Amino acid sequence: MDAKIGLLAHNKIASDEAARLRHMPSSTHRGTPTFNSRTLNKNSRAKLERYQEFFFILQTQPQYLARLFKIIRERGSVEADQKRMESLVMGTFAHAQKQREEYYLLKLLARSVQEEIDVCAAPLDFMRGTFFFTRLFGVYTRVPRDRKFIRQAFGQLIKTQIIEDEQLNLESDPEFIYRALLNDEELRTGRVTRALNMSKDLIILEEDVRAIFIDNLQNIRGLIDNFLYAFEEAIPRIPYGSRYLAKQMFELLTARFPGEDQRDLLKDVGFWLWKIYIKPAFADPEGQGVIDRSLDSSDKRNLNIFIIVLNQYMSGKPFSTADLFYFQPLNKHLLGEVAARLESIWAQGKSIFDT
Repeated sequence: MDAKIGLLAHNKIASDEAARLRHMPSSTHRGTPTFNSRTLNKNSRAKLERYQEFFFILQTQPQYLARLFKIIRERGSVEADQKRMESLVMGTFAHAQKQREEYYLLKLLARSVQEEIDVCAAPLDFMRGTFFFTRLFGVYTRVPRDRKFIRQAFGQLIKTQIIEDEQLNLESDPEFIYRALLNDEELRTGRVTRALNMSKDLIILEEDVRAIFIDNLQNIRGLIDNFLYAFEEAIPRIPYGSRYLAKQMFELLTARFPGEDQRDLLKDVGFWLWKIYIKPAFADPEGQGVIDRSLDSSDKRNLNIFIIVLNQYMSGKPFSTADLFYFQPLNKHLLGEVAARLESIWAQGKSIFDT
């Protein structure tokens, strides 16, 4: 960081001094980009001191960058600008490679959460928001430490129980199942004996469609149970930074919305942790280092369906008639056994977040 500050100051000095520094003997600068403040004149040393003070303030007083993040969100900055800001901020904190910088980056993320929660009228506004701090959190956790945790916690479920199971089929839309049966019949016999256009109500009454539909829902339900078991086992091992931010988020939501049931706020924080921290491993297991091979179309389809269902489970909202109606048979499982289990997991998580 000192070198970066020095280079910034170096870029601001007078052109004649810049030329002088460029032509210094190699014995003085050893042929490296290392910056030596003793080579600066009085004016440039003053600039260097100002930069040092400026960086120190940005690192240790998070309100300034946190307010900037809110402005970025409010103005709807384009992706290129957000990417540039992401790089600048992570550079300011040396990518959290040392404990000091990591400490101050976490303080910044927590302050940014506060800035956003303070302008929300309800917890739902915060849960639906798209915030700049989540981008930084994603970069912060894209390191070997967190990848190892995700791989150890969910790698077996993703790799063994989903991707490597060649017989697994999670397709639960009766129309897709019916169409697949039609295609299979045509490939086997060269003709189709069933109606090409059939209503959804009639499709589900087809015996073979219904059998596949029920079997696939049972597969999904079994995978959900396995995920919850892995999740519950993994909570105590969540790296500190993620636990710290979850704790701060819960406390800030509790302070901002004192009338809300704390169990609901814990559920909101748990859903955020799933969506931002864990879900990417299921959405892109190769990119997240969970598997070491490319996915085929069947793998992608199964993972996508599982993510859709698991997202609904983690949110605690039942499947409605308008959206993904064919998953409604899972609502009893979602609202009963799983809801109680998740409430226990969130309560357990709260005690762990406090450590």
